[in-house]
This record gives sequence, C-alpha cells and structure tokens, in this order.
Amino acid sequence: MQQDAVVEAIAALTRRALSHPKGAPDELIFTVQALKASVETIPPLPVTVAQTQNPNQARSRLAEELRHIGLSPAPVLSLLYGVTAMRGAILLDADTLRRLEPDQERGVRASCMDWPGPRAERKEHALEALCLASKVAHCPWIVGELCISDDPDYTTGYFASCQRGYVRIPHIKEPNSPRGGRIFLYRGRQEDVGACIRWLESRPILVDMR
Repeated sequence: MQQDAVVEAIAALTRRALSHPKGAPDELIFTVQALKASVETIPPLPVTVAQTQNPNQARSRLAEELRHIGLSPAPVLSLLYGVTAMRGAILLDADTLRRLEPDQERGVRASCMDWPGPRAERKEHALEALCLASKVAHCPWIVGELCISDDPDYTTGYFASCQRGYVRIPHIKEPNSPRGGRIFLYRGRQEDVGACIRWLESRPILVDMR
C-alpha cells in the first residue's frame, strides 16, 4: 500500500470511529506494519438470507444451523446470548463445549483481512461481516461461527461455515439493544489451539469476489 493510501485509510477509520452509534471511543490505536507473510486470497462465502421476522424466529434459525453441523443448540446458544462486554469472540470446543480462549474477557479477535480496494469511510456492516466470516470459516480448525452484533442499531446476525455458507439472520435482537456476542466453534487437538488463534488474529487474508 502506498504511503498516501495509508494516511487516507487511517483518516477514514478515525472519522468512522468518532461517529460510532455507541459513542466516541476513549482512545484510538492504529498499527501499521509490513507483512512478513504472503497474503492468501480466498473467495467470499456464498450468502443466503433467512426469512426471520423476530428474535424468537432468529434464535430458532441459529439452532437449526447448529443441528446441521451436528451440534446440540441449547448450550451453545445459552453461551452466545449470555455474553456481555467481550471485546472478541469466544473460542469454543465444538465437542466438549469448553472455552479455549486464553483471556476470557478479551476473547479471540479475527483480524488481518479485507476486501481489495480502498477502505470505506462509512461502516458497511454486511460486507465487513462477510469478510470476517469468510476468513474465519477458512481457518482449518473452525467448523462454524455465530454472531450477534453489539451495535445497538444493527439487528442482523449470522451463522457461517464452509459447509453452510454465510447465513444472514434478520431481527436477531430487538432494536437499540447493546447486547451482542460471537462464538468460533473449534474442532481439533488441544495442542493446536495456539496455532488456530494465531491464524485468526495474524494470518493476512484478502477476500476477493473475482
């Protein structure tokens, strides 16, 4: 990325952060670093939209998606809907339902992914969610992801996996609700948890429709 493009991207992100619906942040921290690994390009997940009309129907659709990948919905959804004030995602063992993230207040944050082209100044929830979900789904140890945004004015959540694609689920919570959570479903050996987290947090990925 050219120097001018870096400056423009940081300026756009700053303006977006200062107009966030949850209020202005206490601080903004930007990190710009040269990539030490090659950038992997992946396709976006195929998108479907669930025909849900209210939060009860949305929760039922999440349960249906979990059953499709062979999981019992009740304990997973209980954890998802009980999350409060986490900065990242829960990393949950899909077989034992044990939480695996080293810091349960912070969670695991998927990062180092984007679409090609300039960074948009206005937050585009659907595209940003699809980008993140596509990276997470391609992680070798992740079999599914559930997400409810903690933005008060955004009430569409999703379930995503390579098997099921990206399933947008409208009306997943009541309008103006600040609650939200995210779960990455892990399947693998205990000794590979660290490698999974490093892949999610620092593996550079470009999601490209072409």
